Amino acid sequence: MLLTLKQQFKNAPVTTSIFVLTVLVFVAEFFIGRGQTDNGNLLVTFGAKWGPYIKMHDQYWRLVTPIFLHAGIMHILTNMLTLWFIGPIAEETFGSRKFLGLYLFGGIIGNTMSYLFAPLTVSVGASSALFGMFGGLILYAVQFKHDPRIRSQGTMMGLFVALNLMSGFFSTGIDMWGHIGGLIGGMMFTVMFGFYGRSGKYPMAWRLTMVAVTILILVLILIASGGVS
Repeated sequence: MLLTLKQQFKNAPVTTSIFVLTVLVFVAEFFIGRGQTDNGNLLVTFGAKWGPYIKMHDQYWRLVTPIFLHAGIMHILTNMLTLWFIGPIAEETFGSRKFLGLYLFGGIIGNTMSYLFAPLTVSVGASSALFGMFGGLILYAVQFKHDPRIRSQGTMMGLFVALNLMSGFFSTGIDMWGHIGGLIGGMMFTVMFGFYGRSGKYPMAWRLTMVAVTILILVLILIASGGVS
């Protein structure tokens, strides 16, 4: 296992670091919660997205911390398997620093959408960040569709996202706003910052538009929290 981690870290250091951190947080959840990692009170204590605390106590960090929290073994297992296998592809595509930005930005926008449209739900999970990762990879495939390998990869990513969104609409306990927001956030980040070594690929007007949208989202957060009247 350690050898596998070392090899993965060599190929994708940010992916591996996020993976290890998320697993360690879950271990802490497991022991402190005595195995009940899906307990709402425990998750809120750890930093789950919970609208009333964000609104009343300005706990905006709750738009970040849910990315590293999970409710149940199957929840973290599916998300970490996705990160383990798809993360290195995204990290190679964007470079380590941009990949970290993509992952966090997608997660934050996803949690923000969840806060704005479903403030009374307790939300945790890396899914918003993972959907951000998929959003970036889909745009990469669109930009370089002349390459059959990249185009095929993008098609698979698109189908995976579509199937997950469709299944989510017919399931309970899934934060669809977080997923949709993460996907949008990943695409926004990609337009603003581009891919590895290709920062200027998108027109400046597009990039500035995404900056404006990001500022608008920040304003909406403040309005929802009563900070702007």
